[in-house]
Amino acid sequence: MLWILLAAASLLIVGLAVWEPRFRKLAEPVLSVLVAVGLISAFVVWWTDDNATPREPLSPVTTDRPVATIGENQIRLENLQFEKSTPASSYVVTGTVHNDSTAFLDYFTLDVTLDDCPAGTCRTIGRDDALIIARIPPGQSAALRTSLVFPAPRAGPPEAPRWTTAIVKIQSSPAGP
Repeated sequence: MLWILLAAASLLIVGLAVWEPRFRKLAEPVLSVLVAVGLISAFVVWWTDDNATPREPLSPVTTDRPVATIGENQIRLENLQFEKSTPASSYVVTGTVHNDSTAFLDYFTLDVTLDDCPAGTCRTIGRDDALIIARIPPGQSAALRTSLVFPAPRAGPPEAPRWTTAIVKIQSSPAGP
């Protein structure tokens, strides 16, 4: 309500300043005072509104359903293909994810290490991980596609790349209602 009164008073003052030459001398100080009152009231409203309601901590979500867990050995990755992408040190990973558990697979983290192993001698190029959003029902499979980025090797691109993958940080939910 205060904003409406301030806006109406400002319009009235500007209108009087346009039509009445004697009022022009008073218009600037009066408008300055109105703007100052508006800014002060906005600050007071902001300050009191922010401190009026104390922030309550978020309560954890609880359900009556049992917690479902999936072990690392209950997720299988098949036909993983690592294709070079752009920039030169990035790769696109494709394959299939199988959920061999009795719970819904929501997501997991795929941890990948890239080694260069020419002539049997390996040196680690780098390691990256990717969050895979899966939502796979129990006993079913889904396609996997993600990107990984590794540090650019000083010796050039890997001659004989060797990939080591691991599934970590699995999140699941119960299969039943």
